[in-house]
Amino acid sequence: MCADSWRRCGGSEEGRLRLRWVALAGALTLSLMTGCGSLPYGIDGNLTDDWRPPPRPESFRPADTGCFDDLSPTAPLKSYAPFDCGQRHVAEAFYVGDLTGDAAAPDAGNRLADGTSPAHVAAARECSRRATSFVGADWRTGQLRLQPVLPGPAGWHAGARWFRCDLVQVDIGTDRLVSRTGSLRDALKTATPLSLTCFNPAVSGGRVRRMAAVSCAREHHAEFAGLWTAPDIDFAKLSGDGRMADGCRSTIADYTGIPDDDDLRFRVGWLAFSLSRAEWDLGIRSVRCFLWLEDDPMTGSYRGAGPGRLPITYA
Repeated sequence: MCADSWRRCGGSEEGRLRLRWVALAGALTLSLMTGCGSLPYGIDGNLTDDWRPPPRPESFRPADTGCFDDLSPTAPLKSYAPFDCGQRHVAEAFYVGDLTGDAAAPDAGNRLADGTSPAHVAAARECSRRATSFVGADWRTGQLRLQPVLPGPAGWHAGARWFRCDLVQVDIGTDRLVSRTGSLRDALKTATPLSLTCFNPAVSGGRVRRMAAVSCAREHHAEFAGLWTAPDIDFAKLSGDGRMADGCRSTIADYTGIPDDDDLRFRVGWLAFSLSRAEWDLGIRSVRCFLWLEDDPMTGSYRGAGPGRLPITYA
């Protein structure tokens, strides 16, 4: 290694000047770092004290309201596209809440064998309560279907625990979804075409094949009498369970003002629109009960009709 002199070791004047500039820059940097030099106005030498911290990340949460082209049990961010309910739509969102407790556990969103999940069941319970307030009467007294909606799998895994409540209009005779325009808010507050009132059913083989809504002022053979709450039994046993017949007859007796006794079955017939398997699995238990006079047409409502209009004739 040459240490005698710059020129003797093969250096040049240009290289010597370069080294001097490097040395000067290093001295200036050292001066700034040690506080020996003065800083420009407005600079305190602290690179982080005036920076605002970045905002906390927030997960996707849907709006409380909005309408959609379909009905779905989940709402992933990538397919979330609500629009104004004044446009033709299928489903309407009316509430968004948060799951808590066991319903918010990491595995609560996992589907069970029946296709639901603990989170869906908890959401359905709250959505049912909120739906009644939203439409102005028990939502099961209208031609409506309720759907609790959870985050998509990716959102759930990321920690999202919201649930959304959707309502959709259905045709009670076919159980098909009905597209509509306008909101369902207060839709059952007064009697409307959505309200369950009077019908002409087509019954064969012990099953209702068709249910055509008609004005109660016209001749009809069935009239909605109210709801009966089914016990928590196996769904497969519901339709054949004698308790549904007794429950609907009692509901009809209360609606028409006739005695709820052993002669009740000789006064009136009954029809029941039971729950779908999906509704049952969500914990909904309200069975729709109808007064049914197969051979005797009714005119006008039979609310409070009394024994005089519903005599014992089926004995």
